[in-house]
Amino acid sequence: MDRFLKPERLDVDPSSLTSSEQWKHWLATFENFLAALPQENLDKKSLLVNFVSPRIYSSIAGSSTYEDAIQSLKSIFEKPVNEIYARHLLATRKQLQSESYDEFLRALNALAVACDCKAVTAVQYQEELVRDAFVRGIRSQTIRQRLLESRSLDLASVYEQASVLDAALRNSENYNDSRSLPETVAAAANV
Repeated sequence: MDRFLKPERLDVDPSSLTSSEQWKHWLATFENFLAALPQENLDKKSLLVNFVSPRIYSSIAGSSTYEDAIQSLKSIFEKPVNEIYARHLLATRKQLQSESYDEFLRALNALAVACDCKAVTAVQYQEELVRDAFVRGIRSQTIRQRLLESRSLDLASVYEQASVLDAALRNSENYNDSRSLPETVAAAANV
C-alpha cells in the first residue's frame, strides 16, 4: 500500500508563484506516506532527506529533528498572505473565455481561501469592505503599494497611513517644484 502513497521528490523553486501550493500538496502526500509505514523505529528525518532534492536538502541539513526540518521548509514555502490584496484578487476575478461555470466557481473558492475569512460582526465586515474599496480606489499607485506592504490593516490605520503618505508625497513634490536658491535670493532682493 505504501508504494502507492510514495510521494515524488520535492524539487520546487521557492520563488515560484505556485511554490506554496506545491509544497502543501507535497507535504500532505509525504505525511500520508509516513502514516502508511510501520511506526516502530520510523526515522522520519531520514525519510524526509530521501524525498527532497539536493537544493532543498541544503535548507534542512542543519536541522536536528524531523519537526525542525519541516518548520524550516514551512518558513521557506509558506509565504504570508496580504489579506487586502487577496480580497482584491477575489473581487476582481472574472470568468475566462474558455472557463466553465464550475471552473470559475472553483477558482473563486480557491482565491477565497487566502482572504482569511473569519466570523465578524456586520459593522466589522462593513469596515473591511470600505477598507478594501478605499485601497482599491485611491488614485496614487505609490500610496497603494505602500499600504499593501502591510499584511492586514484596519480602516483607521489604512486611512491614517494613506493621509501621512499623501502629505509626504505632496511635500516631496514641493521640494522639486521650489525654485533654486539663487532664484529665491534674487526674488527676495527685488521685493
